[in-house]
Amino acid sequence: MRLPEKLIERIADRIIKDLYENERMIEPEDPYSFKKRILSIFKEAEEEEKLLDEKTKEILKDKLQLLEETSLDYRTAYKTVRSKLAEEMNIHTSRRERMNQIAQRIKDMIMEDSTVEIYDEPTVIRNRVREILMEAVKEEEEIDREVRERIRSYSKRIVEGTPEWNHLYKRIYEDALKRRGLL
Repeated sequence: MRLPEKLIERIADRIIKDLYENERMIEPEDPYSFKKRILSIFKEAEEEEKLLDEKTKEILKDKLQLLEETSLDYRTAYKTVRSKLAEEMNIHTSRRERMNQIAQRIKDMIMEDSTVEIYDEPTVIRNRVREILMEAVKEEEEIDREVRERIRSYSKRIVEGTPEWNHLYKRIYEDALKRRGLL
């Protein structure tokens, strides 16, 4: 799941604000470097997903002739192969489960960081981080839903997955991000 950079930055700011400033669950020695570590967790997760997509495309490229011979739909094969690889790489592909993974990583980073004073239970900290991440997922899902509804409202039927649909989705998605101050 790739979230817009500004949304990730807003998430990191919110984690610091809630855990440190508002609720005093933790106290990082240097809030700026703490934020950078949170951002690096998101960057690492994004890199994992890019690698997952690259490996999936590589496998399908090698098996393209088999796909053609069996008349198997590329999108179906892509989803199947990606799902299997994700399982092997321990990457959750659902947005909510992926955010649970990231919340766990952030909690682990907090617990292992000697420059962070911890004033609350690890599960309480993880749950608060998870709540913040789920709010961001909801916002991203709203944007996605809004974009898809706009595409469906076109008088011309545009099939999802086609280059035209992908281009339109990207353009409308970016417009929605701009309206929300996330781009």
